[in-house]
Amino acid sequence: MNTSIRYALSVSLALSLFSGCAPQPTPEKVVTIDSTLPVISLNGFIADITSAAFEWKPVEDPRVAGYYIYRDTPNGEDKKLHRIATIDSRFATHFVDNDLKSATQYQYRFSTFTKEGTESVGSETLNVATQPMIAPISFFQSVGNMPRSAKLLWRPHPNGKINSYIIERQDAGDQKWNEIATITGRLNAEFIDRDLKDAHVYYYRIKAVTFDKLVTEPSETAKVVTKPLPPEIKNITATNNIPHAITLTWEPTTISDLSHYNIYRSSTSNGTFAYHVKLETTTFTDSINEDGKLYFYKVTAVDKDGLESPLPLITSQGSTLAKPLTPVAYEGKIVNKAVDLKWSNSDPRTVSYTVIKTTKTSWITRESLEINNISDTTFHDADIKADVPYMYEIMSVDKNGIRSVPTAPVELSYEAK
Repeated sequence: MNTSIRYALSVSLALSLFSGCAPQPTPEKVVTIDSTLPVISLNGFIADITSAAFEWKPVEDPRVAGYYIYRDTPNGEDKKLHRIATIDSRFATHFVDNDLKSATQYQYRFSTFTKEGTESVGSETLNVATQPMIAPISFFQSVGNMPRSAKLLWRPHPNGKINSYIIERQDAGDQKWNEIATITGRLNAEFIDRDLKDAHVYYYRIKAVTFDKLVTEPSETAKVVTKPLPPEIKNITATNNIPHAITLTWEPTTISDLSHYNIYRSSTSNGTFAYHVKLETTTFTDSINEDGKLYFYKVTAVDKDGLESPLPLITSQGSTLAKPLTPVAYEGKIVNKAVDLKWSNSDPRTVSYTVIKTTKTSWITRESLEINNISDTTFHDADIKADVPYMYEIMSVDKNGIRSVPTAPVELSYEAK
């Protein structure tokens, strides 16, 4: 067996050998260099963006148990090469160093080692430059003025390594970017962001992601302003002088894409306004089969995207035409076996009167008769019988046929002689 020359070196001297730099005062660890051990013969390397792959010729010497890999730290204060990996098999011929910085120059050396801990002389120093990071998306734009949504468009990345895209969003006034979606597939070129606020400003950007999870720098920022709600409806008026109806009118909306108007109604000014009807005109007649019925209204505009203007703060009060006032100074008496009624008009709307004559036919039954179209404020009824009770009520009637509340009944009768 040939005599081998072994050198016992301190760790500082060994590091000096691999780095070419002066030793630093560090705790010593004895490393034995065996110059007879084979030195790795590298076939070459391939550098990617954040990794570098190496290949070497197989080592046949059975004394070799594996390999040490040394590398520097670019831009660091320590310029020496440090051990970054150990391969525990002499049959291995490949190594990949990951998590490197893109577009950065690195230095590598390799050595073999034995089970006893001796180490070969280092290989030649390899200068390895990682590739620059893939360029960001070059074309990215947005479509604004959409209802509660934003449409984003971009040109698919030309690099075949791209697998997906990350969409980020920032609210106006917020410094933080939030990841909102991941779009898988390099050829995808569109995303619609939904459930946004009305008339709100948003900013977007996009990043491309490779199959091995490398992320490019973000694209240029795209600004979006979502579509505003239609403006509040103004000048809503409601009538109070129409029989059995209330007519609403309002100022037309200024939006160009009107779909319809919504009418909301409540029986109290501060109550809940329930949806009542929709229509496309700026007038509405609400048919109500009650006299003097009071309602409160609010009107909104709805655009073709379904966006609705705010409910007006001010309510509009309307009512159907009220009943005429009841006649006053009403009196009745029996004169010469006939009834004479007399009253006074209390409402200028009155055009006629109705007399309700009720005859008591038994202890429990009654018959009523209406006498209409009385133009005077008196009524003479000779069609009565002795010992029969009669009750009379008077109602005012306006030109629309609306009747007042009847007067209190007057009961009249006379005895047979």
